[in-house]
Amino acid sequence: MKHVILAFVLLVFSGATARADMAPSVMAMQPQIKLGIGARPAVMFVHLHNKGATTRLIGAKSDAFERIELHTHEMNGGMMRMVAVADFAVPANGMLHLKPGGHHLMMFGFRGAAGQAVSVTLSFANGDELTVEAVPSARAKTHHGH
Repeated sequence: MKHVILAFVLLVFSGATARADMAPSVMAMQPQIKLGIGARPAVMFVHLHNKGATTRLIGAKSDAFERIELHTHEMNGGMMRMVAVADFAVPANGMLHLKPGGHHLMMFGFRGAAGQAVSVTLSFANGDELTVEAVPSARAKTHHGH
């Protein structure tokens, strides 16, 4: 009888820790990859919902791209410029929006095929990784003042 109880206790504890380790606290919603025109880099937008403690998005990688950088827009001398950054804060129980005109992922050297889903693995400061799938689409030519 002692062995059965011990086995049950071990099973309960190992199950609890495995679940905590396997489930990232961040969920991705509405991922979009827009391919660059000509040789220009692609861009990725996604809404990240963090159900856990504060963390930071520190990187991204994909077999479909040579490299991916974290970029944001900032004002500099009255001009909006795009700059590479090391990370983005992901607030506890909050959202990080990667969106046009704000934080986004800049994706260089597209190696995939248009219309075929690609996987992008996001890396967080807390050690979590989250793989997001999206089908790259052609970037629409936008008109100024849009």
